[in-house]
Amino acid sequence: MSAAPWAAHFGLARTPFGKSIPARDLFARQAHAEAIARISFCVVESALGVVTGDVGAGKTVALRAAVAGLDPTRHQVIYIANPAFGTRGYLKSSLSTPHLTRTSAA
Repeated sequence: MSAAPWAAHFGLARTPFGKSIPARDLFARQAHAEAIARISFCVVESALGVVTGDVGAGKTVALRAAVAGLDPTRHQVIYIANPAFGTRGYLKSSLSTPHLTRTSAA
């Protein structure tokens, strides 16, 4: 992938605001570290968590950083871009994800 035309002007090898930036290279703030800790807590406790915030607050950055720290042999991440379609849509989207199967409730 080539950098944006303006990137060379500033001496950059790549665009600094893309989604392809490795999690280790992301700018870490205190709020960012707290979000990662809360997401990690949800993972450890097998709890459901919700990440909310204003546009540009760093929700996606925190999620990407937390996911980067997961063992891919133990965790499968499901990204649902628009949960505004209700519970039924959420479940349908989750269950239509490859490699997931329904299990009967005990």
